[in-house]
Amino acid sequence: MSRLTYSTPRLFIGNTEFTSFTSINYKNSGNNQVTTLQISLKDPELDGAALMGKKVIFYLNHGAEDTVPFFIGRVRQYQPSDSALSITARDVLTFLTGNESPLLTLSDSVNYDGYTLAQFLYDYISTNINKKETLIGLDMLNETDPPVTLTGVRGKSMTPLKIVTDKLPKKTSNLEDIREYRILLRNDDTTSHITFAKEQGLEDAAVSFSFNDGIQKLNYKKRPSANSFTVGVNDSIMEYVDNSLPTGVVSGKLPVSNFDYPDEAKEEAYITARVEENKKEVTLTTSKGHYLDIGNVIQINTPNHPEITGKHRIKAKSIKAGGTDMLCTLTLNKETPQVRDYI
Repeated sequence: MSRLTYSTPRLFIGNTEFTSFTSINYKNSGNNQVTTLQISLKDPELDGAALMGKKVIFYLNHGAEDTVPFFIGRVRQYQPSDSALSITARDVLTFLTGNESPLLTLSDSVNYDGYTLAQFLYDYISTNINKKETLIGLDMLNETDPPVTLTGVRGKSMTPLKIVTDKLPKKTSNLEDIREYRILLRNDDTTSHITFAKEQGLEDAAVSFSFNDGIQKLNYKKRPSANSFTVGVNDSIMEYVDNSLPTGVVSGKLPVSNFDYPDEAKEEAYITARVEENKKEVTLTTSKGHYLDIGNVIQINTPNHPEITGKHRIKAKSIKAGGTDMLCTLTLNKETPQVRDYI
């Protein structure tokens, strides 16, 4: 795909369209964190303070006119200079974390026992966030499968976003599927709606990337993978050492720490070792893929790099818009083969 693909991004802050921007940098670091939009405006005399808290709507318009905004957020920071005004906007997840939301202390007397993740978000957002206007849309809020509850969750000074992300299902099936649930935002004309989405499956159709189609630059690295795990199970210790240790012993930590039986811990260690063994950190600079979601699977076809040819999941995404170019950077991890292939 040509780097000169049709692209006419549009930016609105409050009720005003700004055509004087020199660059816009979009960054989604993944891990269910707040996405940011960094804007550089050519007008240094613009009153940045007057823009604080204003709604930001950004249309990417890459390849065609967008029917809904690519990004909806709020101005949260500004920095003037002699030649420009730098503005930072954050998406609506900002209202669920840090100074943007009332912290929660959950105890035996005040808690969300019995609430699912979706029920908790609906209650918290309706009560604390959407009091005067709809800042976070709830029309697309759904349940995870299976639903997860907050029964037994206790703690002090917790943010709503962390409470939810800590409880998101990490694996829907240890032996057949290693997909995670993620928090995504789906936009309509004016509002970002919060939703849960499971990562795309390895058997699903995937957008193909090659040096003849999309890839402009490729970097990757492989670190020694964790192959030794030790975890306490009741009154005993489960120790698992994987493979023949070609890189020596590399201690790892299991994503789950509570097990009823040693075999459960050993199975988790085996799966974690498989994930680590096949994980490669890949970064693509591309001329396409701008609208793909975190958690989507793509197919990389690089005959000169057979070790990374195959399917990878998008873990983070950034976009730089300005001038005649609009580059997209995808951060990927190569996904593990199905565990049934090993047993």
